[in-house]
Amino acid sequence: MNRIPTVEAETAPQQIAGLFDAVKKKLGIVPNMVKAMGNSAAGLQGYLALSGAVSDGTLRPTTREKIALRIAEVNECDYCLSAHTAIGGMLKIPADDIVAARGGETSDGKEQAILDLVDAILETRGNVPDSTYSAAQVAGVTAEEATEIVAHVALNVFTNYFNRLAQTDIDFPKVESGVAVAA
Repeated sequence: MNRIPTVEAETAPQQIAGLFDAVKKKLGIVPNMVKAMGNSAAGLQGYLALSGAVSDGTLRPTTREKIALRIAEVNECDYCLSAHTAIGGMLKIPADDIVAARGGETSDGKEQAILDLVDAILETRGNVPDSTYSAAQVAGVTAEEATEIVAHVALNVFTNYFNRLAQTDIDFPKVESGVAVAA
């Protein structure tokens, strides 16, 4: 059961109901995370704005999902891990690649540099060693992509922390952090 209650569209203030409608038009559903964020117009608007901005960025959708999977695993957020595993499946990311990304691994050299950069950002709170950033550059990560990667880290840490605090009921096929991953 959610610690932070969900807000239903039928009883939501008009502003929140409008945001829910926009999410439903895009996704076909209003996930429990969004319903729980519906307790704060500012929080929900902030999430939707950043999520929308980075989804229009330069990183491939599959790379974005691998970033989200890695961060959810590191932060032990089963809600986000479940959601991004489902999204990864919709994007046709093979199950083995999903598990590998959770552990910070991928067979693509540039994506590996991106996941290494993500790990370094998380571990150092942004104080990434020159060697890690240089390795990302050598692998082809541009300044634009590095900036976008930081935005993805911020977005995913926000949703991970929110869902852990809220104890959001998982409305996707459940995936547990730490299971079947050699991190």
